[in-house]
Amino acid sequence: MTSKRFPWLTNNLIGFSIASICSDASHEMVPLILPTFLIVLSSPSQAPLYVGIVSSVSAFTLSIMAFFAGKLSDRSYNRKRLIELGYFVEGIFMGLLGFATHWLQVLGGTTVAGMGRGIIGTTRNTTIADSTDPAYYGRAFGFRQAMDTIGSIIGPLIVYGLSGWPVRSLFFITLIPATLAFLAIVIFITEVPRPQAPSSEVSPALPLPHEFKILLTALFLFALGNFSKTLLVLRTQELLSPLYGIPNAFSITILLYSFRNIIQAIATYSMGALSDNIGREKLLAIGGFLCFGVVSILLLYHTASLLYLTVVFFLSGISAGTTTSLEKSLAADMLPQRTRGTGYGTLTLVQSIGALLASLVVGYLWTAISLQAAFIYAAFLSISSGVLLLFFGGT
Repeated sequence: MTSKRFPWLTNNLIGFSIASICSDASHEMVPLILPTFLIVLSSPSQAPLYVGIVSSVSAFTLSIMAFFAGKLSDRSYNRKRLIELGYFVEGIFMGLLGFATHWLQVLGGTTVAGMGRGIIGTTRNTTIADSTDPAYYGRAFGFRQAMDTIGSIIGPLIVYGLSGWPVRSLFFITLIPATLAFLAIVIFITEVPRPQAPSSEVSPALPLPHEFKILLTALFLFALGNFSKTLLVLRTQELLSPLYGIPNAFSITILLYSFRNIIQAIATYSMGALSDNIGREKLLAIGGFLCFGVVSILLLYHTASLLYLTVVFFLSGISAGTTTSLEKSLAADMLPQRTRGTGYGTLTLVQSIGALLASLVVGYLWTAISLQAAFIYAAFLSISSGVLLLFFGGT
């Protein structure tokens, strides 16, 4: 059922939104805990490299699983079971990180959790697209992403409130919202009828429209420079610790990160709704890609000014909200219904391969050369992706 006032607010969207709040509250606790945890398990000098490796490998497994889950969702009537499996796997293995005693065990846990997240993204986005009138894609995807971001505000606040607890205990706390997310999927989500029976044959080639290929290219370039949020947290703690001390720097970073996520939540829905009226590509290029290039440039400077860092986190939230909202609705505009699962899977694959290289390369450049090399690399690719979409995109 949908309301007359909000025709895009379907029961499936409501269910996914509740699950997103809970799941992201769980998921977003981890980037704040992980840097400190990896420092404890290794050393401060090696932590940036290990953060990069863990983030990159997790992103890579997410991409592979998303691609195959997308193809499977186009051929299966039971998408709900796939989504339930994804939420279950991600929640359990994030919580189990609390038992890790070596950084390689952290790598293993985040890798399996990333597989679960890969299953979720593709099948959820396909179900939302199939449940929604195309005229409201921007609002629907923006609203769901905004609820996701509300969860990403709650998660850091939980960490802040429990900052006196042992780090390991915080991983176990993530199991509570993860369980609620799984229950929301079980209770609320229903299958969406499709006009034709799914094909059992594997297509020899993906029938992707030309404009979608341009979008994929731009998103891949952006993903190559879009380093993990965990590295943003690590850089902020590095800047603040000499002036405020490690405990206070940790608390300030959590508040800045929460502020960023509030901005992201506002941007996801507002940019999605705006794109329904003025178009998506230029908005994505400027508000998403070019904005992140500015963030990367600002991180080059060694300043612990709270006002300066607030601007950095504000722009990071705008970029993240714009990108996560518009990339999905823009893809829905371009992809025919019968290949949406494959298209979303391919999009996630391309992005996650880029993310694999991004965090790995940025972490390596930071550790082996300099942080200047790391953030110049990120800025160059982000700006290049924005220019590509501005001048060569077009639906």
